[in-house]
Amino acid sequence: MGNNQSSLSSAFVQLIAQQIKESMKKLREILEPLRETVQQHYSWLAKHSNSLSRAGKILLAIRKMGEAQYVCWDFLDEEFVDEIAFSDNTNKTLRQYILQDKFKNVNDTIEKTCNNPIIKKHLRLYNQSVFAFQNGCSDLAVTGFTSVFDGLLSDISNNPTHRLDPRISFIKAKIEKDEFLDNDEIATLTFGLTFEKTIASFAASSSFKGKEPKGLNRHWIAHGRSVKKKTKLDCVKMINLIYGLLLIEELGSSVKPESSCVQGE
Repeated sequence: MGNNQSSLSSAFVQLIAQQIKESMKKLREILEPLRETVQQHYSWLAKHSNSLSRAGKILLAIRKMGEAQYVCWDFLDEEFVDEIAFSDNTNKTLRQYILQDKFKNVNDTIEKTCNNPIIKKHLRLYNQSVFAFQNGCSDLAVTGFTSVFDGLLSDISNNPTHRLDPRISFIKAKIEKDEFLDNDEIATLTFGLTFEKTIASFAASSSFKGKEPKGLNRHWIAHGRSVKKKTKLDCVKMINLIYGLLLIEELGSSVKPESSCVQGE
């Protein structure tokens, strides 16, 4: 009896290990095409964000939000651009806006996410993660959101940013020619570049032998290696990333932002 139980236990462990291996392989295949895209866009962004012109400040704000893993999909008003562009601490500035907002926009984002049919089979875990976030259990919430992200990404085939690339390239060309950008074009550029940078750093491979990455990293979180205290801002970043993934999957002929990028805490 004991030997049979031992054999069954060993077989079960091997089955789970194989399923995890296959899942990780699929995630790597999905994310691989993103690396070149991110490098291409961010080399251009770094080059043009040094200008103190209006466009330069917008690009600097976009770059800093992307580096902070903060996905944003709306037009950036001048006050917000200046605050982010000239901030010595992007996360601190985002937290200040979050507190001023009193959770309104993040709750709107949560509602839109819950109403999206694509998330249906992951909705129970998403709702439980939201509950943990709203009740101060940020570490638990980030872990749950990471699992939801993995599930959604596995559901969505190919490069998750492929629909944005032509739009971003068109807008970049207009900036190169110093042409006027309308609000929708700025919103599209903001969303595309902050999403690309966030998903690339969040999903980046990282050895457990070194120090834990400064930002959120799904590899460390999903494997139970992350020991850094998570914050409410970290939860908002995950909520934005998940909604951004849904927004990209829904893209038709254009990106139509549905909520402010200044989210509630």
